[in-house]
Amino acid sequence: MPEDDPPLSSTVTETVTTDTGVSKEEAATVAAAFDDFWKEEDKKAGDDAPPAPGAAQETKEAKPEPKRAKAETSVPKPETTKPVPETKEYTDDEIDKITTPTEYEENPESQKRFSEVKELWKADRARAKAESERAAKLEKELADARANSFTPEAKADYEHAAAIRRKFDFASDPDFVAKFHQPVHNTFQSVLNEAVEVLPDKAAAQAWAKYIAENYSPDSLDRNWWQNSVIAKVPNEMDRASLLQSVTNLLKMQKERDTEINRRTNDKSAFDNWIKEKTEFTAKRVQEEIMTEIGIQEKRIQEVLPRDVEKAKTPAEREAIEKHNERFTKLNTFFQDTMKDLSANGPKAWVRASVEATRAMLLEGEYKEMEHELKTAKAERDQLKAELDKIQGARRRISHTTGTPPTSSSKEKSNGGLSIKDLDVRKSFEKFDWGDGT
Repeated sequence: MPEDDPPLSSTVTETVTTDTGVSKEEAATVAAAFDDFWKEEDKKAGDDAPPAPGAAQETKEAKPEPKRAKAETSVPKPETTKPVPETKEYTDDEIDKITTPTEYEENPESQKRFSEVKELWKADRARAKAESERAAKLEKELADARANSFTPEAKADYEHAAAIRRKFDFASDPDFVAKFHQPVHNTFQSVLNEAVEVLPDKAAAQAWAKYIAENYSPDSLDRNWWQNSVIAKVPNEMDRASLLQSVTNLLKMQKERDTEINRRTNDKSAFDNWIKEKTEFTAKRVQEEIMTEIGIQEKRIQEVLPRDVEKAKTPAEREAIEKHNERFTKLNTFFQDTMKDLSANGPKAWVRASVEATRAMLLEGEYKEMEHELKTAKAERDQLKAELDKIQGARRRISHTTGTPPTSSSKEKSNGGLSIKDLDVRKSFEKFDWGDGT
């Protein structure tokens, strides 16, 4: 630098102020934030870093400080960090109430941009809230998972218990028992009976076979036991060969059963596939049985099944068929609802259906009694009507013969004529000629 030039200085001879629309409090907050920023930068750069630029700092070169001796130790001064100003959390209503500065109120473009900014602000708030809730939920699930996590020992015990449970459930299935387990037991009993027939002492053999059947299962007896304890004691060679073949068949059936158990329960996925197949097969079988039984029971209720309306020959017949079909629809709806109840609610629904069937039996008994009483009343009515017709016919005959109806005058009575006062339907016409041969 030439010696004649004046030294550089950061002194500003003239100050120009521009209105930015920022309040003094916001400006102080920004200044404090930048002050903290430059302090952090000074820490990163080390002791030899130049000081951060500030509003009152000159820009001329700083003189390097003399290097300190290695033995010299310096105690760093404690730094006082300014508290970070709290930012206010605005709600959507408060954001909507924020207005543009006065100088932009008459500018439509500024108003539009300001509205867009507020909408983006509210959208960001919503996303931030959703992410915060999601993070809190994940943290809770993680904490629960850590609290309930298995130790390696507990996990091994659980897997072992789960495998035993799968085998038990599969081996207890009625279809499996009927297809694999029961044939093994039947064959086991047949082998014991065959051994009794070929052993020399029949009484001792029968007692032995009974003891074996009551105290042992086929799985507790291996090939060596059958070979040494049973087959070897048969004196006839051909009987030994036949018994050996039967024992071999029994062991083969046991192996096929065990293979099926391992195939279906070796892991959870295989067991789940079996459950799925069984569920589908059961649903199909139940549906087939339902439809078959419906076809059988429909023959008992032919009188309530729907009729074809188009076959009606008169309006009255059409109206009767429509009412009949409407009644069938109500009955069919009740039937379907009962079936769904039985399928969904199990034993409770079974009780309800049984009660409804019992009530139907009671109502049917009462209906039959009422029907019998109705028939009896109709028969009595017809009998009384026939007797009334006879009486009316007799009166018509008397009127036609005498020309005048009978009276109750004393003169007629003294002459032996009919008297209505003393008329007895059961006796008065006993000797009257009805003209019909009676």
